[in-house]
Order: sequence, then structure tokens, then C-alpha cells
Amino acid sequence: MPDSIETDAPIIIDVWLGDSPKFEDSDDQKLPGFGEPIVAAAESFNRAHPEYEVRIRKVDFRELPKVVAEAAAQGNAPALAEYVYTATQVALDTRGPAGEPLFVPVQRAVGDRAKILGEPVVINDLVPSVRDYWSLRGELVSVPTSVTSNIFYANKAVLERAGVERMPATWQELAAACAAVAELPDGPAHGVTWPNYGWLFHTEVVGQGGLLCDNDNGRSGRSSEVFLDSPEMLSYVRWWQRMHESGHYYYTGEVNDYFGGMAAFARQDVAFVVTSSAVGQLMTDMATEAGIELVAGHLPRFDDQPYTGGPFGGQSFFLAGGLPKEKEDGALAFLQHQLNPQHAIARIADRSLPLTLAAYEHVTSDRWVEPFPGYRVATEQVASPNRTRASAGPLLGNLNGINGATIAAMEDVLLRGADPATRFHAANEQAQALLDRHNAAVLACPSKTPDALTVTA
Repeated sequence: MPDSIETDAPIIIDVWLGDSPKFEDSDDQKLPGFGEPIVAAAESFNRAHPEYEVRIRKVDFRELPKVVAEAAAQGNAPALAEYVYTATQVALDTRGPAGEPLFVPVQRAVGDRAKILGEPVVINDLVPSVRDYWSLRGELVSVPTSVTSNIFYANKAVLERAGVERMPATWQELAAACAAVAELPDGPAHGVTWPNYGWLFHTEVVGQGGLLCDNDNGRSGRSSEVFLDSPEMLSYVRWWQRMHESGHYYYTGEVNDYFGGMAAFARQDVAFVVTSSAVGQLMTDMATEAGIELVAGHLPRFDDQPYTGGPFGGQSFFLAGGLPKEKEDGALAFLQHQLNPQHAIARIADRSLPLTLAAYEHVTSDRWVEPFPGYRVATEQVASPNRTRASAGPLLGNLNGINGATIAAMEDVLLRGADPATRFHAANEQAQALLDRHNAAVLACPSKTPDALTVTA
């Protein structure tokens, strides 16, 4: 009798998802059901490929880069890890035990294959601007799992009373609309609110054709210089300052505060609000409860130039390098499976805008009903054909820390009367030091994983 019995155990594919953080003192997530379409895709893949088992682990997206790096140092990294967009360069710069890059570009691993384990390759079907965002030197480095855009909302009744006939498309039009709202005898106390948030700085600088960092925003080579005191940045900051000083802009007093602005809008303290498509349904629910009819539009820009497709928020899957061929093929096949037409369309229920052309065609058909006001507007922003060298957004090390320097500078301008040029020059020096520290670790011999690994969205 043999000493052991051989079994055909499935090949395990460990997949770590960036999970939604939780409210303090609460067991409830901010965004219930976050990532569930990927969980469903894993179950579907396992049924279709019984020789594999995709195992899902959820990790708070803010901590995931640190958790993955710690696992990699022990030789226990997952096959696939989902990073939030602000940590894309961090993922590219995370190292294995011997100093080698932990992840391999997905496009390189796929090669010229049309199918992997029978799963049609779908990465070539990505919406072009979405593909741009998660690419370096034209090569797709990771597979997006969600994409989000900012949405500009207004209280329809207030606009009608103020005689504002259409959603403002430029900074100048927004200032004029806020002035009209201020003339209402019983209108909102302020015209507009938006969060002091890194993503919005990226968007408004890109809208002027500006760059946040060198080498085409880090897309043609590693970023080594930041431009937080550029003419485009200061143009935005000074306009924002004027809006605040005139009483048109309402600052919640908290950084990264989408929810505070949404609450102010629901209380009818402001006529306009900027929020993310990721919480578009929540904004709709809050407005409905408050008896507000929503109007949606594109985020106002510096002038009336064509709207560019980006930059975006979202998350993406990175593929670990050095996997055995069978495991790598299984991971790559799952990446295609979770973005096939069925699952790409299901992703819409998980707060994502269309990632693939198949999903885009579905949501722009005449028979499709948008899940909340503004979804089509946000989709138009993502699918804009006006792509520029700047529009993919910044790809650089420690973007989280650099965003923090930007946000702190803006708060000093708004609340403490700091001179924009002086304060943002200081912020640029701080950001440059953060970037230099990040790059020094990666460019050392042997390379090391940078130490700034906790991120925000």
C-alpha cells in the first residue's frame, strides 16, 4: 500500500483586493459591497477552470502597499494585488527579496496571445484614455479594475431662481453663476464647494495643458522633478482663493472631504458641489431625501477648450513576476475573465465607469438607463478623445505625500492668508524632497522598496 495518496489539488491564485476603509467606531464600510463584482468573477472563474482556485483577500486599500511589501520580503506576495491609483508608481517600485521588481508589466506577460486558457484577451479592448492612465512608455503595466471621474452637481431649483440657464463650463462662468446665487434673498450661503484634494489639482492643471512632473507626467520616463509652483497650478490656486474670499466657495475645514461637501449641498448651504462618480449614487440618495432635483455637468475648467479624458481615480491589478508558468497563466486568464463583457458591465454596479469599449457601448446605448444623474457625463469625460501628454495624469513616487504637501499649502492660502506663489514654492521644495527620497531607494544598488507605503485615494 502506498505511503500517500496523490490528489489533483487546484493551483492557488492569491488575489488581494484593495478594500474600502471603514468609518471610525463603526463596523460598516463607507462603500458597502466594495469589490464584490471581482469576488463574483473569481467564483465564476473557479467554476470554469476547476484546475485553479482564485482566493480573494481584502485589505484596506490605504494599507495594501505596505502589507504586500511586507509579504514580498518574506517571499509570500500574492499573484495579483489591486492598488489604488495614487500608488501606481509605488507598485512599480516595490521590490522582492533580492531587490528585483515585484511586479511585471501585464502587457509584457500577455505578449501577442489572443487567448489564455481559453479566455479571450481583453486588455486591448480597454477605453483608450483608461489604458493611457495605467501605462508607462506606452506599455500597459496593470489591469484597471475600476475607474472614476469627478462630477459637478447643481440644485436645479436654485439655478432656475437665480436665472442660471445652463451648467457653468468654465471658472469664469462658475464665478458668475455663484454671484447670481448670492443675489437670491433666501438662497444658499455660498455658491459652491469642492474638496481640498490632490485629484482635483491634477485635473485642473491638466485642463490647462500643464504637467505635475517631468518626463510627460512620468509617462515617458521616471519622474525626477515636480512642478507644484507652475503657472498652471498658481492660476488655479489664485482663482480658488478669489472664490473663497468673495464668499462663493465654501471650505468644510477638512482635507480630502467629499462627504462634508455633499452634506453641505444636501443642507442647501451651497448650490453647486463637486464629488466623485464613486459616490454618485450616495449623492443622488442624499439629494432625493432633501427634496433636491440634481443637474449634472462637467467639472468647470480654465477655459472652453475641449474636455480631455483624465486624469482619473480608480484601482488596478498588478501581476507578480517570477511565477511558475502554470500559475502565471492562471492569473493572466483571471485578469481577462474579470474584464470580459459580462463582468465589465457588472462592474458598473460597483461604482466604476466603463473600463472597456464593450462596457462603454452598453452604457451609451439608447435602451440603457443611467444608475444615477451624472453617470453619462462622467462616462463622457472618461471616453473623451482629446488625449494629451498631460491628460493621463501624474505617475511619480510618493504621490500620496506630494498630494499632502499640495493640500497643506492650499489650506494655508485659504485659512491663513498665505501668498500662493510663496507657499506653493515651499510646497514644491517639500514635494521634491519626498520624490528624491523615493527615487533614491529605488535607484540604489541593490534597489529597495521605498519607505512611504501608506496611501490615500
